[in-house]
Amino acid sequence: MVDGRLNTRNTQLTLLFVYGTLRRGLRLHHHMQGAVYVGEARTAGSLYDIGTYPGLLLSPSCGWVSGELFKVDEKMIQSLDAVEEYNPEEPERSEYLREVVTVCTPTGAPMKAVTYIFNRDVRGFVFINSGDYKLYLERD
Repeated sequence: MVDGRLNTRNTQLTLLFVYGTLRRGLRLHHHMQGAVYVGEARTAGSLYDIGTYPGLLLSPSCGWVSGELFKVDEKMIQSLDAVEEYNPEEPERSEYLREVVTVCTPTGAPMKAVTYIFNRDVRGFVFINSGDYKLYLERD
């Protein structure tokens, strides 16, 4: 696995890192139906409350963002692109960008996974200090 993609029984699966409303128990998790849960993970970055969902910015020096890893197929990736308002033909107009990032599992093992990075200015939005959207919602 080099780019976050796995090959399982002739079906190419992608390792996907979700950190917001697609996580288990949150309001958009139903879009993950059919995905295979792999486990907890985190990536270097900063997390912001965009309103009814969070936005991730990559930043190796800022801290950690917590989330979950799933194995998903290409059809689900395309469906999630629509949920995340990512258009690969016009990335500059997309609310999120789909990118490959390095994530770490609880054992510390680094892996490559695909995730959605917020593609807008975060000025005026609340910074989520914990880096964990689920925890942030529980505290509200």
